[in-house]
Formats: sequence, structure tokens, C-alpha cells
Amino acid sequence: MQDIHSAARTPLELIQGSLNHLGSCLDIEEEVGATTHTVVVVKGLDARPVAVAFGRYLVGVLAGAVGHDAQISADLLAQGVDAQNELKKKVVSLVGATNNFTSEKGILFRDTKRNAWIAEGMVHGIMVLRATYPSDCVAGDVHAVASIHPIPTQQGLDSVALYLDGEQLVVAIGESKATKDHGTSELTKAAEIFADIDQDEYGVQLRSELMTFRAVISADLKPQVSEALWRNHRCYLPFITHETEFDLHAKRTVLDRLSPPVERKRLIALRIENFHEFFNAVADSMRSAVYQVVI
Repeated sequence: MQDIHSAARTPLELIQGSLNHLGSCLDIEEEVGATTHTVVVVKGLDARPVAVAFGRYLVGVLAGAVGHDAQISADLLAQGVDAQNELKKKVVSLVGATNNFTSEKGILFRDTKRNAWIAEGMVHGIMVLRATYPSDCVAGDVHAVASIHPIPTQQGLDSVALYLDGEQLVVAIGESKATKDHGTSELTKAAEIFADIDQDEYGVQLRSELMTFRAVISADLKPQVSEALWRNHRCYLPFITHETEFDLHAKRTVLDRLSPPVERKRLIALRIENFHEFFNAVADSMRSAVYQVVI
């Protein structure tokens, strides 16, 4: 396969090129029909270059190239042999040294850690894309994003971002689930996290993220970044990465009872035709990208 970014000369060009490729290939569109929530479908995931681009982007994130302002920058980009070795170890710890998972332990790692972390990384990429590429993911441009979890299955919210809806900042709170066959049950689990937020169980993390965002948000928007923001203006984003189709438009009581209005309860469906093959391709891309991103 021809390198999709063969013209890239520097690590930043490779990372930005990967993000641009995703922006040009992914269609993220709202669908009508649901009454308890809003359905958004991500299309274009099955082309192998998309998996390659996600892998390179994720290594860029781990190497410090993506800031809280959702911009690509060299300010904290890792460099040198020591950083390269450190990043290689980190990538292996996240996605494994190979895609050969035959033992019960290996399959458990693949399904509950590797795939879960990659799916969270895809969410991060989709939110960063929304800073520059219009889509129906959320109702306005993203202005700030939280860091991706450095370890799989880390406790806490999977994704926090700020976007601008008209003149009003909104806190986008995402929960990522990766499942080959059980989309409905994983959506229910994601909704349980959002119910906990409604019950003020994640205030500490949300305040911490907003404090970080204040450092990168523009001066004219900074007055909106306060405790009241997440309480009064929040959007829930369950991201379900799956293969087996499930009814995206069915009435979901678990979503209906959540506090935000329907337009701010957005089920983001990422259906992949060949689930494990996609994640294998992302993992392969990550392992090879270490030597392209950190030099």
C-alpha cells in the first residue's frame, strides 16, 4: 500500500497529515428518527488508510504533539533516542508487541485494554478534528480537549472538551465503549456514567479539566469557564465503536432520563465492518509510527 503521507518530511507534518486524512475521509452526520437522544453516525472507517492515520495520530498524542487547545504543536514533542525508546515501551504496553492474541489472557487484553484504549484515542481524534473540520459530532467548533488517558481502563471520564454553540461554551463529556457485538448493553453502561454526572459524582474531575482549559481558551471566552459551565451547559456523548449493528434510533430510557436536552445527548456510532482487523491495523500503525514521530 502506498504511504498515505509520503510527502511528510517532519514528525509534525506526519501527524497533521494524518489528521487531515481523517478529516477528509470521515463523514460524521446526524440522523433523524430518535426521540430520546440524537443519533450521529461516523462513516468511512473501513478503509485501511484511515486505521493507519489513526495509529499515527495516536502516537503523536502520546509524544506530546497535540495540545489542550486541540492544535498540533512541536512545543512538547518528544525527541531523541531515549524518548523514542520510552515511547516504544509505552505503545507496546497499550497495544501489545504483536497482534497475536491466542491465549485467554491475551484475548482479554485485546478486548478490554487494547481495543478500549484505541477507541478512546479515536474519540480524542474526532474531537480534535471538530476544531477545524465541520461535522455533526457536536454543534460547534471545539476549543479545548482533555488529555487522553495514559493507561487503558483508567478510572474517570474518557473525554472532556469545550465547544462553542453560538456564543455559548458547552462542556462535551464523552464515554467510549468498544464492543464487537454488544452495542446496546455498552450504551447502557455509558449512560450510567452520565447518570452519575447528573448526581454530581464527577465534579472534581470536571473542575480540574476546566481549570486546565482556562489556560488555553481565548480571553473573550474565558469568563464562561467556571463551575457553573458544566452544571448548566453540558452535552453527553456516548461513543459506541462496534461491528454488529444495533438499533440506534430506539427509545432509550437510560438516555431519556438524563438532564441535558435531546440535542445534547448525542449517540455517536462508529460501526466497523471488520472489528478486530481494524484495531490490528491501528496497532500496527502505532508500532511503526514511533520511529517516524520521535526522531
